[in-house]
Amino acid sequence: MAIAITENQQNQFDEDGFILIEDALSPDHVSCLLQVIDTVYERCRNKHGTSPSAAYQIRNAITHHTELLALIDYPEILPLIVDVLGVNLQIRTSHIDVRPPMKDTIDYKLGSSSSFFPWHADEPDYGYPITNGIIPFCEVKVGYYLTDLTQHNSGAICVVRGSHRCSPRLINDPDYAIDPKDIVEVNVQPGTAMLWRTALWHCLTPNLSTQTRKCLYYGYSHRWLRPGDYDRQDSELLAHCTPVQRQLLGSNATEDSITYENGDLAHPASRFWRPQSGDVPLELWAKEQINQKQ
Repeated sequence: MAIAITENQQNQFDEDGFILIEDALSPDHVSCLLQVIDTVYERCRNKHGTSPSAAYQIRNAITHHTELLALIDYPEILPLIVDVLGVNLQIRTSHIDVRPPMKDTIDYKLGSSSSFFPWHADEPDYGYPITNGIIPFCEVKVGYYLTDLTQHNSGAICVVRGSHRCSPRLINDPDYAIDPKDIVEVNVQPGTAMLWRTALWHCLTPNLSTQTRKCLYYGYSHRWLRPGDYDRQDSELLAHCTPVQRQLLGSNATEDSITYENGDLAHPASRFWRPQSGDVPLELWAKEQINQKQ
């Protein structure tokens, strides 16, 4: 039984590869997160000497502020993630994305291989394994959009509807043309979230607006996959987390990730593959959410 996702949302997620959740964040929450991003961005940008006119990303963003950490189990979105991907989850990546206005004198061809942000699907180096011609369902991302992206060419993400069901080889085929009717420019109001399969082809429009585009991305994968922007989170961070948050940050009930069948050293088993009691508190959480609906 699903916790929160509707039948229509599930069908759209399966067919199109994404769903939009309007007003996922309240205006006050958006304002708070913008202040956090500005503070973290200025600190990191100044530290690395990055030009204020350059696009800038901060990875493993959850370690930079408690408000960013709090979004990993945000109650408006976590039920949807569990509904589509299950309970044995972890954060694969989290990042701040800041993109100032760009010059309008450059010829931008949307998603071209020579553009500032080509069409691509998120994947590790060497790629995901391809099964029956497509990428298996390994992870989802949530995008939290904090600035007004309602206008064309304001830096919004574009996705190709249904492309998660296409061969990933096509995206690198210079003779393959994406059908324009399948391209969706995600022109949304601040506070909108998008839940999407990261096998979905995506790129960005240039930001030709007068404002800096700011958003957050959180990637969730199965715990038996390796995270993308951390190996193990700092013990001090984990000490202040709830059990669900600890799970989402890749921690087991104890920090020993290997157990042995009946103490036999010949039979090691990763607790990410074969969790022990307490390792997946999201399972109990999900059952409680369903019971509250009944």
